[in-house]
Amino acid sequence: MGKNSMLTLPTKITIVRLVMIPLLLVSYCLQPLYEYLFIVTALLFILASMTDYLDGHIARKYNMVSDLGKLLDPIADKVLVAAALFIVIDGNYIPEIMYIELICTVIIIAREFMIGVLRQVAALKGVALAADKLGKIKTASTMFALTFLLCSKHNGTVFEIFRYIGTALFLIATIVTVVSGVNYLVRNKQLFAGSTEDVDDRDEGKGI
Repeated sequence: MGKNSMLTLPTKITIVRLVMIPLLLVSYCLQPLYEYLFIVTALLFILASMTDYLDGHIARKYNMVSDLGKLLDPIADKVLVAAALFIVIDGNYIPEIMYIELICTVIIIAREFMIGVLRQVAALKGVALAADKLGKIKTASTMFALTFLLCSKHNGTVFEIFRYIGTALFLIATIVTVVSGVNYLVRNKQLFAGSTEDVDDRDEGKGI
């Protein structure tokens, strides 16, 4: 399949990820009915996160990139992370530190808005912004943090360990989010100066 095919295999995987997001939310809302339903919620997030890696890997390896896939993939990624962040806030998954879920979530989402605006400015000037290593580290650390936190909604010792690991990763992900956002602005500051000569114009990738 080539670039012009609409429903390539990676795009279908992305659509599956989009479908899993409401299932994730339903599973969370039903958790009060059954003590261990949080495991289903965590598994749905883990599976959805795995499809994020899988669709990108297949698209690059087998040249199955499509315009629809490029549109849906970042939407699916961001909505999945946002849904998990709101679950962590609503469920008070980090009771030891007051408001930490809310503060970290605002920072992470604000960074996504900022980069989204930057990408729009770049697009208007005919420039494609590239992903960098910090962005990929930010994405990976956020996914792992949310995975551990979603697995921690129980009073057992093992689950408490999951919560501590998830909390540490969540704080690390937030710090990396801030650093990567600042780095992104510095790397592409020419966009705001009206010049695109020195702007990184490689193809966009995962982790922006």
